[in-house]
Amino acid sequence: MTYEDFVTKFKKTNSFEKYWNYFISIAVIGIGISALFLLHFTDWHENKKAINENIMPVWGIDLSVGPLIFLGLYGFWRIPKTYKIASIKSDKSLAEKSNLINIIVAEFQFIILEREDQYYHFKYTGRFWTSFDIYCFYDANNFYLNTQQIDSGNDGGFIDFGTSKRLTNKIKRKLLDNL
Repeated sequence: MTYEDFVTKFKKTNSFEKYWNYFISIAVIGIGISALFLLHFTDWHENKKAINENIMPVWGIDLSVGPLIFLGLYGFWRIPKTYKIASIKSDKSLAEKSNLINIIVAEFQFIILEREDQYYHFKYTGRFWTSFDIYCFYDANNFYLNTQQIDSGNDGGFIDFGTSKRLTNKIKRKLLDNL
């Protein structure tokens, strides 16, 4: 397997989740914008106010809809980072790299889901039962690594509060310590 094969396999594995997350981001932005449109360009608020006098003021609705739009925009910023592949330069032999992967698997107690030559797909359960998919590939020059939080057997989405990045950095530090 080459790096290009790894990238192709990685993209095929994650293509549905990526587009699903973009769809969710677009839907959340759309809901926020449509709520703002109803509020500011129609008589919706006035009609509701006539029926029920205990309705939230316009500025309160603006403040409650704003986070929806922000969440959708955050998704567009964050989703590409979820599928970014980190690389670590290493001139060790392939056998030494394989041994290093085995050490890391034992230390982190990864569950090997798939193994193919220099390609590995792991599952890791962290604190608070948070699960991660870890994709790892190495060739003559580099290690390549991607970590994604998952939720109940499916994609965890783009809101993981930085846990995927922290786990990636933890694995990278361990790899660099043993190089």
